[in-house]
Amino acid sequence: MLVQNSLSEVLRAREELFSKTNWTDPTSQLQNRVKGEDLSCYFLLTESEKLGIQNTIRLLVSTTPYYLSLSDPSDPNCPIRRMIVPTADEVIFSEEESPDPLEEERLSPVRGLTHMYPNRVLLFSNHSCSVYCRHCMRGRKVSSNEERMEKSDLENAFDYIRNHPEVDDVVISGGDPLNLADSRLAWILKELNEIPNVKICRLGTRNPVTLPFRITDEICKIIEQYNDDNLSIFCHTQFNHPKECTKETKQAILKLLKVGVSVGNQAVLLKGINDDEETMLTLHKKLLEMRVRAYYLYDPELIPGSRGFRTPLARGIEIVEYMRGKIGGMGIPHFVNDLPGGGGKITIGANWYLGYHPKTRQHAFRSAVTKKIHFSFEPVGSNRESYYPVISDLEWEKFQTQ
Repeated sequence: MLVQNSLSEVLRAREELFSKTNWTDPTSQLQNRVKGEDLSCYFLLTESEKLGIQNTIRLLVSTTPYYLSLSDPSDPNCPIRRMIVPTADEVIFSEEESPDPLEEERLSPVRGLTHMYPNRVLLFSNHSCSVYCRHCMRGRKVSSNEERMEKSDLENAFDYIRNHPEVDDVVISGGDPLNLADSRLAWILKELNEIPNVKICRLGTRNPVTLPFRITDEICKIIEQYNDDNLSIFCHTQFNHPKECTKETKQAILKLLKVGVSVGNQAVLLKGINDDEETMLTLHKKLLEMRVRAYYLYDPELIPGSRGFRTPLARGIEIVEYMRGKIGGMGIPHFVNDLPGGGGKITIGANWYLGYHPKTRQHAFRSAVTKKIHFSFEPVGSNRESYYPVISDLEWEKFQTQ
């Protein structure tokens, strides 16, 4: 049973935790991670949070002292806290939810490898993360010792990639690949670098956000060593809220950039955390200041216990529509849905294109800046007119008046 401390006790416990942690040492941060049963020492928990901690059907609970320091101990609506502390929503397994909605296991020819797209594979390097985010879409694997990837498992995955020359792009995920020992990460990158058909490697890591001190000089040297003419290495991270954009994260990002690694952000649209226009706009402005380009904004997956995070599909469309014209294009993410059943990602955008009027050979568009209707001509002799949705004469007249 969770015993609730007073606010003064919570603040004192936080101070003690932070002082005993060698702050910039990633090993010390991981050694002092806060587990679920200890959250009452560092937060004034609500009844919903107590229920979530005790009965979550998702992954384990854990956070680094650094990421904990970004959270509010007394505000249950704090966005960082929402990503750390389970609530009662995590206890419910809804009918529409699935532990593996993308059917990654069905599309796994060997242990730890998913082959969904013809030329790309997803490699699960490990099962551990620095922080177990409550919205994690791979809760079935993350934090479970049964999902540990042994060296033999990784060797089998490399053999599969070698024997499938159509695979030229490998995404390394987990867990978090940067939670691996330096030597294991170096070995993985070396193996991929030596496979002739592999040209692209993407590291999927949230450590720049949750444990920026893990981006050490040593790990950057390893990445730089294998980021060469044979293999181009990219980094995909996940900032979800402006509070995560700190001086520590910027320093981590700059280290990666200096060894030639382009960093892109894959945010997740989360109810009550970032599902409003100004929060998302502010986040992406801060990311550009850190030289991180927008990549994706994910519609949340239908995973068990996730009802507290899911938003109507329209919210993502509305948010991206709002951002257009207020920030440069490299700061606007693609709003995507990773289709249930292994259908892959599709982009969902605002309807700027209104259709085609055959009589005048004109296309109609809605401007993100002026909000007015603008027109453009189809080339004479085009053989693509049947491709476009047709605007009726009545609709055309209405557009003219606007």
